[in-house]
Order: sequence, then structure tokens, then C-alpha cells
Amino acid sequence: MKAIIVDSCQWSYPDVHSYQSGSERGEFVALKNSQATFQIHVWEAVGDVMVSVPAEVHSEIFREIAVPVESCPGLSGNEPNFPERKAPYTVYDCLAPGSLSVSDSFGAAGFYVSVPTPEAGLCSFLVTVTDSSGQVVSLPVEIEVLPAALPEETLDIAIGYSGYTAANKHGVRYLSPEFDALDTEYLKMLRRMHQNRLFVAPPQGEKDGEGRWTFDFSVFNKYVEKALSLGFTGFNIYGLAFRKSWDGPDIQVRGMDSMSREAYVYLSDFAGALRQNLNSRGWLDGSIFAIGVADEPNEADAVTYRALCGVMRRLLPEISLYDAVTCAPLYGALDIWVPRSDEYMAHREVFDYYRASGDKLWYYVCLYPRGDGYINRFMDIPLLATRYQFWANYLYSFSGYLHWTVNDYQGGGDPFKESCTRHVNAGSESILPPGDDKLIYPGDNGPWMSIRLEAQREGTEEYEMLRVIGEKDRTLADSLCQSCLSSFTKAEYSVDLFRQTHRRILEAYADAVSD
Repeated sequence: MKAIIVDSCQWSYPDVHSYQSGSERGEFVALKNSQATFQIHVWEAVGDVMVSVPAEVHSEIFREIAVPVESCPGLSGNEPNFPERKAPYTVYDCLAPGSLSVSDSFGAAGFYVSVPTPEAGLCSFLVTVTDSSGQVVSLPVEIEVLPAALPEETLDIAIGYSGYTAANKHGVRYLSPEFDALDTEYLKMLRRMHQNRLFVAPPQGEKDGEGRWTFDFSVFNKYVEKALSLGFTGFNIYGLAFRKSWDGPDIQVRGMDSMSREAYVYLSDFAGALRQNLNSRGWLDGSIFAIGVADEPNEADAVTYRALCGVMRRLLPEISLYDAVTCAPLYGALDIWVPRSDEYMAHREVFDYYRASGDKLWYYVCLYPRGDGYINRFMDIPLLATRYQFWANYLYSFSGYLHWTVNDYQGGGDPFKESCTRHVNAGSESILPPGDDKLIYPGDNGPWMSIRLEAQREGTEEYEMLRVIGEKDRTLADSLCQSCLSSFTKAEYSVDLFRQTHRRILEAYADAVSD
């Protein structure tokens, strides 16, 4: 049996046994009250493989589950690192709790280890790997823990989570007590990666005998209260309206023409009920709630969209309006602009003007941009690209990040067996890039993380460190960021260079907070 330590910032595979970071010894640096993470790659093992760490280290150990990358839709194969390897293949993306794994037919198994670092100093221990035949490999690990704790969360992160899908995949009834416990585990997992905002759907409402709309906020309120207790600080209300098609001007509100009197009555009644509900609970604060009017408006429906935003501003001026947008003529429509990364690059002066005028500027990615070197969170491009998404928040001074899902598995298939799924949106069909519809897997006993979710956690932490360094020395922070990420399309994928820069960031941050 053979075993090595592989850095957590690069993909590992069941059929690959040589890695740039591969070593029989692990040396890491971390902040106090943080985590140090790494992978254990095993091959030529017999039967079951067990990984153990001394109990006093209090580590979390996960067995890595390989999931398929069936194809690389949208990539030409002519760009360096895009894709990282030619499909089809399997990659260790899913992390299931447990220190015991059954090796595959080639004797390979993978593990992910997360070590808490409560105290500054040097933490040294042995990782022991044992297989069914009695073979044993010992791997020494040394973690240098710096005397500085993680910075506070300031970045707004909103990634879609579907409780209904979670209930369905785990075979529990939506809104039942069993679902509530399951839902809590999902929400805790989102908080682990520092997500602080949730998408929430408004109550649908019912017409009374006089044609007015009434709304029951009991489920809505219970969910918000639960999320606040778990550490979430904001909520994005979605589903208010939706385009009828990509190439037409019509936007609908619950099946009604958004410019009709009927739609106005609905929106007016909803706005009044929402204001009363939020105010009665002390939530009528512009920083807690934002309303998405109609996702991804474009040239075709821009006029209708701006009019609808004007209606909402008139009806509910206390709440900020946001949406994922293109650079259509939407001037003045929103308080929080969320362009896609490539759309921002193509129309930077427009979005920067909004920000300079006092609006907030986030950014988002989805199944696009795809290729041309654009960082994203796909399973067929370097894992560091997932992590760098939040370095981009620092690089371009975006105050937030948005993605449509962590668990909206498309096509109704098995996310452990299918990664490139069919996606339909307002009449448009596409095959999603691998992993676009998930960061969390529906495990046997609850949600299972992906290594990409962990990469996002680490990326958000690095963003906050760069932010703090930049408050003291912007030139230094910019230099550190740009040594690995100089634009959305220019990233450094050398693990050695990344690790050198990562150490420099941690040390510069520790110096900044010690002044």
C-alpha cells in the first residue's frame, strides 16, 4: 500500500497517483481558531482503508467519493487547464463523514482531513493509514498556527438552497419535523462556508371575496427566525416576477401581465402585508431583506422591467431591490446590481458608474461564463478556480457574490452518477457544466459537502484577510492578490506558487491585526 498527502487546493482522482503537491510529509500554516485541511491519497491498498489521527487533534475526517465528469460541454480543449483533464473520468468531489473507506478495484481511496487550530504555536502529529491486509503507512503532519484569528465576515454571499429538493432527495416530507432537522444540517453547512444570506420565497397569497390578496407569513417567519439563530444575517426574497421568454418583452407576476391592473393589486397588497409583517418583528431594515424583481432582465424586457422596479420602489421603498442582470438599459432600476463576471468585464464602466453613484455591486456566475479562462466552480477546471472566485471580490471591490444553487439537481437524476445535467430555463435548454447544479450532495444520513464547498470557505476567508491587509496597505494587498489572480481570466494554477502566496497572505494579515 502507498499513501501520500495531497494539498486540499487541487483535485485528486482515483486513477492518478502523482500530484504536484504530493508528499509523504505535510507542512501547513493556518490562523488561530481556524482549520488546516489536506487530502490523503491511497493506492495499491487491499480491501478497507482506515485513516486515523490522534484523538487530541480533534480532526474531522471525510472519505472522498468519486463522482463522474461525463463530458466537458462548452470547452474547446484548446485552453491551458480548461478542462483540467479530458472526460470522461471520475474525480473526488464529494466528502462523506467517516474515516473508513473501501478501496476501489485498483486499490485506491481518498480522504479529506480538517484539523481545528484553536491555539497559536506548532501542531505536530502522525496520520496513520491502515488497510485490511495489515499494511500501515505513517505520514507526519506539521501545522504552524499563527497568533491571529479569522477576520469577521463582511462579504454578502447568497447561494440558492432548495429545502424542497433536500426533502425529496432524502425521502422526508417537506416542512415535517424530520425535514426541520435535515434542513438545519444543510443550513449549518452553508454557514460553514460563510454564506450569510438566504434566498426565501414569499408566501403565495390568496384572494378574498373582495378580490384583495391576503398572505400568511407563518412559515416565512419561522424560517427567517431559524436562519437568524444559525447566524444568517440577510435574506433575498425571490420569485416576485419572471420573464415569459428570453426574447420577448413580457414579465409575469403569478401568471398575470406585470403591467396589468390585476398584477398591480397583487403587488400592492403583497408590499403592504410584507411591510407590516417585517415591521412587527423589527426586520424592516434595509440591510436584512432585499427583493429580487425578475431574474436576469435583458434588452428584450428592459422597459417592462424598469417599470416594474419603479412600481416596487413606490410600493416598498424601505427594501432594496436586487437582481442578477445583463448590461441592458436598466438605468436606475436597482439598489444592488449583480452582473455576471463576463458581463461586468464587457461593460465595466456602466456598472462602476452605478457603484460610484451609491449603489452596491456584487457579481455572479452560473453555467456561464464557460471557457476563455474564466474562473468558475466547475468540476472539470482547476479546483483553485473555485477558491479564486472570492479573490475576485477583492480584486474588483465587489461587496457580494451570488450563485443560483447548492443543491438544485437538474434533470431528476442521481447527483452521484450524473454531473452534466439537462437544464431548462424559460424555453432555453442546455447541458450544464459538471457540478454547476450542486455544492452539496444528498448523503445517506444527511447532507455531504463537496470539496468545492470547502474551497469556497477558504476563498471567502482569504478575501477577508486581503480586505484587512488592504485597509492598512492597499499596495501590499493588491500585490498579494494579483500574484495569483490578476483578472477573471488570468489565474495562477501552480500549487507551489499558490501556497507561497497563501502563506504570505496569512503572515501579512497577522502583522496587520497585531499593529
